[in-house]
Amino acid sequence: MPGRRDATRSPRTEPLLCSWRKRRVTFLQNLYILKKILLTRQWCWYHKGMRGTFGLSLIMTIMFASGYVYYTALAVCPIPIAYKIGTLDPRFNLTHEEARLATAQAESVWEDATGQNLFTYDETAEFSVNFVYDERQAFTEAEESTRAELNEAEQVNETISSEYAALVESYNAQQRSYEDRVAIYERRLNRYNETVASYNKVGGAPEAAFDELKREEEALDIERVSLEEVRIALNQMVLNINEISERGNSIVERYNEEVATYNDTFGATREFTQGTYSSDGHVEIYTFADKTELRLVLAHEFGHALSIDHVMGSASVMYFLIGEQPKALTLSEADLAGFVKVCGEGSVWDNIQQQLRDIF
Repeated sequence: MPGRRDATRSPRTEPLLCSWRKRRVTFLQNLYILKKILLTRQWCWYHKGMRGTFGLSLIMTIMFASGYVYYTALAVCPIPIAYKIGTLDPRFNLTHEEARLATAQAESVWEDATGQNLFTYDETAEFSVNFVYDERQAFTEAEESTRAELNEAEQVNETISSEYAALVESYNAQQRSYEDRVAIYERRLNRYNETVASYNKVGGAPEAAFDELKREEEALDIERVSLEEVRIALNQMVLNINEISERGNSIVERYNEEVATYNDTFGATREFTQGTYSSDGHVEIYTFADKTELRLVLAHEFGHALSIDHVMGSASVMYFLIGEQPKALTLSEADLAGFVKVCGEGSVWDNIQQQLRDIF
């Protein structure tokens, strides 16, 4: 059978994220400069009396307020992410409710593993998940349709093979039984002929023996007719077996041709984007073979929305290829490490405090 297709997802758009990181460096550098100024008493006039205390408090208040605004508005992992279902092309044959269920399942992949509320559905949100139908989904649907036809043909072939095997087995059993009966019939017929011949040499058989021979003759005639019927039936079975064999061979030949066509059309390794995340506020889904794969594609792009890059390990949600992830989708250790790297294990306020402690 044709091999399974792999598909890549393109890396998420980077410019805005890089901009965030530059802002973070600038902000932390500013905090470090303020720390240096305070420690070297270059602003010593603020340290004299009430005015110094008030000035220091004002500076610290501004710093903490700026930090809060920065981490809540510009943080690399701004959670929870509010989103909605945006464009849904009807050619996907996916209802809004089914799309919503798929996104909820993709949410749970991350939230169940991290124990955090990372996503929330909100019809008023600016962030949207869009289903964009193009040649990629058309190609996927053509492949799945062809694969379904091949699977059906394979099932027909298996049915015919099973029918053929059962018929051959039945024929062999009946043929053995027929041969045994023919052997018994021939022995009985030989004994009958020998007995008749022996009585004819002496002028005939006694009345009792004659009646017995008459009954045997009638029984032999009945068995001969029955054996002839079995022979005819066995010959018909041979014709049926040959017909099924020819039909099976024809189906197998056609099936092999279709497999070759499938492999020529769909068997080559292809890498195309199944979904993308853009930092300007949307996820776009381009293609999926079924709802299980849709959940995986959504979970992958939701990972990018959390600012998680591709990770190693073919079973990982954030691996760049689809194909080896388990159907019971869960985060791998690499996925979790990627999450912790950008989102941390604590709350946003915990991350603010930790960064300030690192500076001061």
